[in-house]
This record gives sequence, structure tokens and C-alpha cells, in this order.
Amino acid sequence: MGPLQTIIRLPLYIILWVFSALLFILTCVRLGYTLHLPRGDPLNGGVNFYDPIVVELLVCSLLTLSSIPLVLGWVPPIYLSRSSTSNNLLELSALSFLWLLWLIGCCVSTSIWPSLAFCYQFEPCRVLTAMMAFAWLGWTALVGLIIVAILNSVQKTRSASSRPLVVEWATTFPVSVSRATV
Repeated sequence: MGPLQTIIRLPLYIILWVFSALLFILTCVRLGYTLHLPRGDPLNGGVNFYDPIVVELLVCSLLTLSSIPLVLGWVPPIYLSRSSTSNNLLELSALSFLWLLWLIGCCVSTSIWPSLAFCYQFEPCRVLTAMMAFAWLGWTALVGLIIVAILNSVQKTRSASSRPLVVEWATTFPVSVSRATV
């Protein structure tokens, strides 16, 4: 892995971990509120409930929090091969799976609660707004990590002894030299 990918990769994983932890806390707060509505609360007629998309975001945050130590190699892999290509493929597939889950959670929650400005004076509304914000921020961090993982995979597949990519591209086109007579 090149130094640029290393410099970018670790901070992105730290940012994703922070966003996942905050999303986990916010989804727990939301579930705690909706599963134990106070008496006389106008939400849902005072009947306890839960939002399935909040549970999905909770699962996304838990999966992300548990997968980051595995991907960064902080937990020794027992059943994985030691090949860097398979580790890159594992990282890219895990990030892609998480990306899809986070995207579903972000899109569905945004479609359910597109604008919460009308109820911002209430704490549950602010929790929902913060929950959606951190979900989108985590998804953005995942996009950055996927780009770095793809660049890393492309760099690993090229052999170390090969010519630079620009030279390979330039030599694939036939050059016809015509001599002009003076």
C-alpha cells in the first residue's frame, strides 16, 4: 500500500468508527424513546412502537464497529489467507456490503423524515436529525474508503516491475511517423 493510501485510509477508518459510534448511540436513544413513550405523548397516540429503519441503522453501526478492527488487522485473522490480494478483496467486499446497508438506511430514513424543521424544538426531532446526519456522514466516509481500497487493489494487481501506466498506455497506440520532404 502506498504512503498516500495509508495517510488517507487510517483517518477515514477512525472517522467512520466515530460516526458509527455516534450513530449507535443516537439509534439507541431513538429506540429507547419510541419503545417507552411517556404517558400523554402525542407521537403514535402514546402507544409504544419502533421504527424498522432505526433498527437497520443500529445494525449497520454495529456491523461497522465490529468490522473495522478486522479490516485494519487489529484482530489476528485465523481463517484468512496471508495474501495481500485476498485481504484487499475482503476489505473491498466488506466495505461494499456496508456501503449498501448504509445507503439503504440513509435513503429510507431521509424519505420518511425529509424535513424535521417544523419540530426542531422537541428533543426526539433533534435526535432524528442528528441520526440522519451521522448516517449520511458515515456513508460518505465509506465512499472514500471504497475509493482508496479500489486504488489499492489496482496498484497491487500491477506488478512491481511493470512500466508506469502512462508509458503502457502510450505504447499501445501505433505511431506512424511520416517524413516530410523539405
